[in-house]
Amino acid sequence: MQTSFLVIIFILMGAFSNSASAAQKGKIVSEEVEIYTGPDFDAEILGTVRQGETYIVSDKLSGAFYKIKLKSGKIGFIPDYEVNVDGKGRVQPKDFDEVMMGDEIKPNSKKSKKGKAKIEEEDDEDPEAEFDRVYRGITLQLINFHEDTLGGVQIDDLLAVGYKSVGDFSWEVMGAFKAPKYYEEKLKASVNGFNLWADFGISNRMEMTRRTTVRYGAAFFTHASQMRISAPTKKYDMQDISVGILLESAFLLKVYSSAIDVSLKYFFDRNSYGAVGVSLLF
Repeated sequence: MQTSFLVIIFILMGAFSNSASAAQKGKIVSEEVEIYTGPDFDAEILGTVRQGETYIVSDKLSGAFYKIKLKSGKIGFIPDYEVNVDGKGRVQPKDFDEVMMGDEIKPNSKKSKKGKAKIEEEDDEDPEAEFDRVYRGITLQLINFHEDTLGGVQIDDLLAVGYKSVGDFSWEVMGAFKAPKYYEEKLKASVNGFNLWADFGISNRMEMTRRTTVRYGAAFFTHASQMRISAPTKKYDMQDISVGILLESAFLLKVYSSAIDVSLKYFFDRNSYGAVGVSLLF
């Protein structure tokens, strides 16, 4: 099962990476450039960016604007002549008095600055920025746990529950509060215990439609366990703690203001193992 989880995750990560052609890097070419909430000079000003800074921009134009993701995570629009896209050179400014908006000519009425524009709160009505928010909620994970103990590598499926946060930086804590069955089978004793996991890492998201996105990433994690064995002649405790790296890929479906996240994980621990999970996020 280790190999199958690893193969699945790397196949999904490869597929997701190929879809990254929907975005590209752009370098700001003017001293200070205003970012708008829509592809229109009449739109509200979201903020400003400075010459030499690099941002992720869309590979397609919306009229005469690129969509741009700011370092705050907000989505805005920048005139195409203000950004050098992947070294292709600066686009010459167009006469926006002649830019067609539908079947009409949209007059150039660029807003005057009112000092430095204040960063406004994210517009929840913008469907294209749906997945730029942070989602948090309850997670349920089925972990194919591998442990080197009792004279060899033991395996059991553990059901863990926890809480997770999904954003540019993601974290999760979860626990399985039942001892793996191999302790009772090997020791012929009553065993109570728990396993805990906590991780923190980077999560990349690639929007597919207005309501679906795929994500993939890596994280550092720590695992801790404690088992209390009650044998006929004595009682004793067993503790363990370890650290490792995990890979994760997932599919996120937005349902109104919440989301359902289905994920695959592979833990690189002393003995590697995989997990599949489903989360209800808000």
